[in-house]
Amino acid sequence: MNGRSPGLHPAFPALFGCVDGQLSGVSVDSLFPGQHVPFSCGGWRRRMHADRYAELIGSRGDTSKFKAAVAVMPMQADSGAAAVITIRDLTEERETQFILEQGLELLKTVISSE
Repeated sequence: MNGRSPGLHPAFPALFGCVDGQLSGVSVDSLFPGQHVPFSCGGWRRRMHADRYAELIGSRGDTSKFKAAVAVMPMQADSGAAAVITIRDLTEERETQFILEQGLELLKTVISSE
């Protein structure tokens, strides 16, 4: 495994604010600069059963950032070691969670003041 992306889901470039073909072959580490991605090119095989999920900050083509859930499933392909990586944008989920928490706090305040 060389840390490159040989095959991409059609929605993947849009997640990172890129056009089709722009991310093919890009290093996964470059999508999450300065952070520990749940595998590395060198020693990922040793940690196959270790870090499989992480929440990281992704970097879009326009330099904006987004919170992402990254799940890694190592596998053995005919051509050698490989991994399936799932990346999910958590932006809306976090915003919704924040709004719900604020609503809950308001409800607690109203109930306690009665």
